[in-house]
Amino acid sequence: MNALNQTSREYWREVLIAGGFTAIPRWTVHPAEGVAEHEAMIADDLVAALSRLADELSLSLGSVLLTAHAKVLAALSGEMQVLTGYVAVQGGQPLPCRLSTKPDSWRSLLVDADRVEKELLAHKGFPIDDLRRELGQTEPTFEVVFDPTDIGGVLAKGAVLSVGVARRENQLALRLRYRTEAMDKDCAARIAGYHLSALKFMAADAGAAHARQSLLSAEELHFQLNNLAGLRKTLPDRRVH
Repeated sequence: MNALNQTSREYWREVLIAGGFTAIPRWTVHPAEGVAEHEAMIADDLVAALSRLADELSLSLGSVLLTAHAKVLAALSGEMQVLTGYVAVQGGQPLPCRLSTKPDSWRSLLVDADRVEKELLAHKGFPIDDLRRELGQTEPTFEVVFDPTDIGGVLAKGAVLSVGVARRENQLALRLRYRTEAMDKDCAARIAGYHLSALKFMAADAGAAHARQSLLSAEELHFQLNNLAGLRKTLPDRRVH
């Protein structure tokens, strides 16, 4: 084994043995086996602002989108360290990608995600499935996939959600493919909205503390605080007479 393969082996072994499977909530009222899609366009002015931010930090636009994905996955799972699948080769099988949302600012998240992405891409050619078998790992490594060059296709084995970036002529769109036994169209729309919120926040102020900004829209926040709060009850008068 040459030095490059040995370095890649050590890199992937560290990723795989660290574990940390990231699960997301199941949100569907009527689960039914199948796969559906949801698309949300990314506004041209937002893409332009994100491209300027990427240029300013010497990052790729893909790293910016990966950062938003990490933030959303952390919010869905309640974990700061998350593991997602990452499609490194167009149409290829996703590779495990471990990300952290511990850095306090959007700018710090962006720089960290760019570092992780570059490391992964440097080792993308290694036969990771052989190493997984050697380590006795038979269960899926992740259940959410990020695809920066989405061309469609089937969901990876064990995945319940794929978040891809698709081109529609001169526009970019988020394309979500999801298993309908795990989530429904309303859930997919909310998750797409979370990604767009994260992108808007970092475009508006990359130096802001991301933990202080909610990905929920005003309408969803109102719904959760009011419609999901249950019936109002009148408390008994406990004053001492």
